[in-house]
Amino acid sequence: MSEHSPLPPPVTSTASAGRGLAVGLAAVIGAALAGALLSGFASRTAALAFADWLDLGRSADRSAFAATMAGIGGAAGGALGLWLMLSRLARSGAMLRLAAAAVAILAFFSVALGYVAFAVTTPPPPVQPYLIVQLRLDGLGWRDLALTGEAGRSDVSAEGLEWRVDAYDVTTADAVLPLLEPSGMRAIILAREGREIARFSLDLPGDPPATARYSHWLTPDRRQGTSPGIEMRFRIERRIVR
Repeated sequence: MSEHSPLPPPVTSTASAGRGLAVGLAAVIGAALAGALLSGFASRTAALAFADWLDLGRSADRSAFAATMAGIGGAAGGALGLWLMLSRLARSGAMLRLAAAAVAILAFFSVALGYVAFAVTTPPPPVQPYLIVQLRLDGLGWRDLALTGEAGRSDVSAEGLEWRVDAYDVTTADAVLPLLEPSGMRAIILAREGREIARFSLDLPGDPPATARYSHWLTPDRRQGTSPGIEMRFRIERRIVR
């Protein structure tokens, strides 16, 4: 009786099955990530467009709304991508597909609810009144003057004060003062090194209507010394603060 050499062990499909499982898992994760990224980006873009269309909230409110919608939309897109890939790869696993579909539906419903909540609860951007001032002074040597507004509880510094001298040695200036206090603006004050040079009394309310044109040229109701000609005119702008 001849002895037979031992047969090699049968090649199993363990390695192939492992590779197939890894490929399938990578496909599922990739589909979920792609769905989350695409849906999150689309949700953020749509949320910003929706907020701009309604013109609601300030920039911080709109950014927060867009970030929230991006997160929820990303979850919806990731769950939808997961469900689609599981439907293609796995004949079994009905519970996983059902769970992914439920998450996607719930997330899309949350996005719709977020849009409604933003539209209902977010106020329009606030409107800030500004006092636009123009000055006209005879002669030179006025560039060191400070321009402030006397409000109820504090003084308001001028923004963007620009001095110019024309060919006739007349000094002009433009400035903007926000009307921040409900008590309004009592006066416009020109000062040099803390010493008042001229005062224009206005007694404007805190929320005045906009004016299409400048006022007529005003002379100061109080002036220090024998200052040369000083005149001021103003108008009101109402700007949306976004």
